[in-house]
Amino acid sequence: MLESAARAAGGFTEPRRAAARRLAALAALALASAGCIARGAPARAGHGDAGAAAPARAGHRDAGAAAPARAGHGDAGAAAERLFREAESLASRRRAIGVQLFVLDEAAEAGAAGERAEARRAALEAEAARALSRTVAAYAALVDAPALRAAEQRPSALLKLAQALQDGGDLRGAEARLRQLAGEHPASREAPEAHLALANLAFAAGRLDEAVSACDAALHGAAGAALRKRALYVKSWSLRGLGRGGAVEEAMEALRAIVQLGPARAGSPEATIDEAAERELVELYAAHGDPARARAFFAGAGERAGPRLLGEVEARAARRRRPGTLDRPTL
Repeated sequence: MLESAARAAGGFTEPRRAAARRLAALAALALASAGCIARGAPARAGHGDAGAAAPARAGHRDAGAAAPARAGHGDAGAAAERLFREAESLASRRRAIGVQLFVLDEAAEAGAAGERAEARRAALEAEAARALSRTVAAYAALVDAPALRAAEQRPSALLKLAQALQDGGDLRGAEARLRQLAGEHPASREAPEAHLALANLAFAAGRLDEAVSACDAALHGAAGAALRKRALYVKSWSLRGLGRGGAVEEAMEALRAIVQLGPARAGSPEATIDEAAERELVELYAAHGDPARARAFFAGAGERAGPRLLGEVEARAARRRRPGTLDRPTL
């Protein structure tokens, strides 16, 4: 359940299965993820080529093409923009291949795949692996060029490089790039995303204390409501997994903080988090909360949801006090 929640709450997704996972997320307990997370390589994208750091390092020579940037800020900016556009173009091509592979999968499941479907799939998978390797190299050429360390595209390139490495199955490489982003560009708008991605990786690896700390780092800055909800949700699950003294209370406070942020747009991944947070908050408080403090606790959830959630907790408590009455949902 924890790993499922982490995958749902994370931001990184496998292109081939993105649409399927979005549909599943809407029906599941948790998300996105944030598109969640730490799943590893795309099923058939070729782990060796995709995650190889060697092509990325070979990109240093390409990044050296930005050497004229030493002549002035204008040249450096132009070099960074050129490299970033090249990387974005390659990433876009890889996503398009992922869509084609998804369509082939859907046709195969429906029994509508043609005789040449497997050959087509193999060709697309090979192309996807090449595109992923080139994407990694292109982003690395930008972020590793000494002359481009101050480029405005660098934080975004670091985040997307980490995503590409994770898609290729190189979780260590992805984690290293995320830490590089958080450490070298702590005030960037991408830094909270980096912290949340680190939380997702730690969560999936069972490093729950580390996941909680990374979620707190993501929440420390001026992140928007969508990212805050994802971080709070991963934090709540991490705390419940720790099971230490006071962890459940902290988990309930994280869920309440999600409710305090107000409802997300209907149909969005964050709307799924809203629904799950309210449900889980009621369940946790009914099982572990202090009935005498319930009114004060849920007052902190806000005027919109607080009274309703308090009523649900009190109704559960009343049903438990009735002898022979089962606490079950109405069918």
